Amino acid sequence: MYLDLYLSFEDAAQADSVLYTVTPEVVDENNVVIAEAYTTPNYQNISVLGTVYEPAPEPVPEDYVPVPYPAPNYGVNVRLVEGVEDPAPLLPYSVQPSPFPQRVWA
Repeated sequence: MYLDLYLSFEDAAQADSVLYTVTPEVVDENNVVIAEAYTTPNYQNISVLGTVYEPAPEPVPEDYVPVPYPAPNYGVNVRLVEGVEDPAPLLPYSVQPSPFPQRVWA
């Protein structure tokens, strides 16, 4: 089973610090890089919301162009695999959006 969480962060840096683990590069005593730095996601299913748009009018005109607006936060959806992934680190950032999100997992 899955647990869907809707998360609100101040910015991408804060989100990345919770959602990803950065492994630094490894260098030897001569400053030769032995292993490059890399980033690993802490969760299997992470979806950054990206640009947010005003709701379309009803009915939608044929020539309608979506209007973006600055989001009040940095939104991320995470689908956790229950019993495998721990939701505890994400709960401080969890929100209940209203109206319910239009973006869903396929």
